Amino acid sequence: MELHDNEIILKEILPKKSFFFNMTEKIRVIFSFFYLGVSSILLINMTSFFFFFAIIFFGAGLYFAFFRWVLRYFDLRDNYYLITNERIIVAEKLTKEIIKEKKLAEIDQVNIEMNNQFFGNIIFGEPETIFGKNDEPFSFFKTKGMNFNEDEYAFISVDNISEIIPVFENLKLKVNKTFY
Repeated sequence: MELHDNEIILKEILPKKSFFFNMTEKIRVIFSFFYLGVSSILLINMTSFFFFFAIIFFGAGLYFAFFRWVLRYFDLRDNYYLITNERIIVAEKLTKEIIKEKKLAEIDQVNIEMNNQFFGNIIFGEPETIFGKNDEPFSFFKTKGMNFNEDEYAFISVDNISEIIPVFENLKLKVNKTFY
């Protein structure tokens, strides 16, 4: 990994290999199991013509309920996070290759969602909402729908957030804290 000239690593963070469930994630989990149940019923009761579509719905239900958590676990296992004086970085542990980066000047706010043990997620920018916005492409019937998009720039499953908040405050970033 190459740092820019005069770039200094302020904090290196290893994610904890467990999940933090905020209210949005809890609703998504409930919806995904409901979706999996409905798709299972469709798969069992469909005629041969619609069987292909029922398999697709069942596969999507399995992904929403289980497989997205498996993928998230591997991301937690393989990634680590860096805060420098110029940008935030999500990098791969073994190869030190940068997966995502965002300049601090592009970050208008830092949203921190945590529990009372200071374990949670750090989201750079506005967090994704459960139902999204009316103009987003995932929407059903051009109004609203269930949003399963992950926050693009986020540090997931971070422990000891109370030690990280002063770093953002020293960088003059607006920090919003939410306790669950």
